[in-house]
Amino acid sequence: MTAPDEGPGVRLPPPLMVGLLLAGAWVLHRLLPVPLGPPLPEAGALLLFVALALIGWALLVMVRAGNDPRPDKPDTTMVEAGPYRFSRNPIYLGFLLAMLGFALRWGDLWGWVSLVAGHFLLDRLVVAKEEAYLATRFGAAYAAYRGRVRRWI
Repeated sequence: MTAPDEGPGVRLPPPLMVGLLLAGAWVLHRLLPVPLGPPLPEAGALLLFVALALIGWALLVMVRAGNDPRPDKPDTTMVEAGPYRFSRNPIYLGFLLAMLGFALRWGDLWGWVSLVAGHFLLDRLVVAKEEAYLATRFGAAYAAYRGRVRRWI
């Protein structure tokens, strides 16, 4: 457990984690395709748009509140506005929606494998650490927020 002024202790940046998973899935999709159904490029593009909009909105709200969005930095305030009213992790939810968009665009097993792996890794290696950090940093206020707002959606 890290001290509240040191941040949550997330070492691998989540965008890098997601990017590596998607890159691996894309390589496997190109070299060893395992079709699961027809590609749905329009649905995938729509989800990518929604994902980017959600990520952008969440980052804007976080930065306006005075927090650095990098998960290895300490938070100065608890954010409960904007998309944080509906999800405690809207940026990571956006990452997962983007991964879902790619899985639909490709219509291939590897996109779905990367989505499941991404959810698992974000949930265990990032969100769990951040939640423990926020509980220490903000105490009862975070406990109340956690009781009102779901982890994902």
